[in-house]
Amino acid sequence: MTDVATDRARVRAPLPATMRAMALTAIGGPENLAAVELPRPWPEVDEVVIAVRTVAANRQDIFTMRGAANRTSALALPHVLGIDPAGVVAGLGTGVDGFAVGDRVVVKPSISCGTCDLCVAGEDEACPRLTNVGVHRQGGMAEYVAVPARNVFRIPDGVGFAEATAMSHSFPVALTMLRDRARLRPDDTVLVTSAAGAIGSAAVQLARLHGARVIAAAGGEERAAYVRGLGADVVIDYRAQPAFADEVLAAAPGGATLYVESAGDPAIWKEALRAKARRGRAIVCGSHGGPIVELDLTWLFRNRIAILGCSGSNLAAYRAVLELAAAGRLRANIHAVLPLDRAREAFEILLGRGNRGKIILEVPVGR
Repeated sequence: MTDVATDRARVRAPLPATMRAMALTAIGGPENLAAVELPRPWPEVDEVVIAVRTVAANRQDIFTMRGAANRTSALALPHVLGIDPAGVVAGLGTGVDGFAVGDRVVVKPSISCGTCDLCVAGEDEACPRLTNVGVHRQGGMAEYVAVPARNVFRIPDGVGFAEATAMSHSFPVALTMLRDRARLRPDDTVLVTSAAGAIGSAAVQLARLHGARVIAAAGGEERAAYVRGLGADVVIDYRAQPAFADEVLAAAPGGATLYVESAGDPAIWKEALRAKARRGRAIVCGSHGGPIVELDLTWLFRNRIAILGCSGSNLAAYRAVLELAAAGRLRANIHAVLPLDRAREAFEILLGRGNRGKIILEVPVGR
């Protein structure tokens, strides 16, 4: 049982009893986000309370607000979205060591059980009891959030709150996809579609860091230019060239050995598979553009293609991304930084595909 007296003694004083938040007040779209006053969380056993500075608008939040998140029970309203908060430690629950009030930290969104066979094997992104900050519990679009200490990581020196939030979800997911699931090799030719998106642009950078050749495909001249700036070897605008498989095969006559798919658009999927190399792999982590796509099973087995799924990131990938950020080897993908009270606008931009990288929301400090 939580020792409430001990917990409260370890919370920086004075903290307000309530907090401001942008919360979902009804299932639907961004129009149902509203500024509300809620009780400030106290830390439970093994939890950390964070004074939030930044959090991003993510596709996962859209699934949650529409009632389409992977939940076994109805969403209790008002609900605070926000899977990837960064901020300052404001309080420590019983049993928490290794953190101090005032530490700059960022949150890993997916919470694994830590005890099942997959977690013990280091494959915690596949934990059957996985839950998510902002989905199954209150998230970071508020002045304070409480999360398990094992999901809290110090922000490296030289990395700001906005940059930490921008890297918190997309980069570890992309690294888990490439390194751990698809077994990325330096001799791979990697085709990344939706390459101007958060996960796509992270995949472009990480594949390049691992020595692979990268063909990046994005929709529109401006998005293509953005991806080119990330270091892709070949850039394709599939808005201008919908049958882009021909361009991939012209750049890589043997086809792409690895295809990274983060959206699930049926037309893009069809073209990307047409550009696959024999014995190639496809790794998929998103479906908001689909989710139903065509697959010719005869083509699949005759070409010995492997199709892999990935959702979330493991702890090892999260640590690795922070180390790369500390070394200055990754570029945070930030489209815009807006105040929290413009959360509706942030999600409208996201829904309209008007972003290149993350849309960050800043939480005001103090009253």
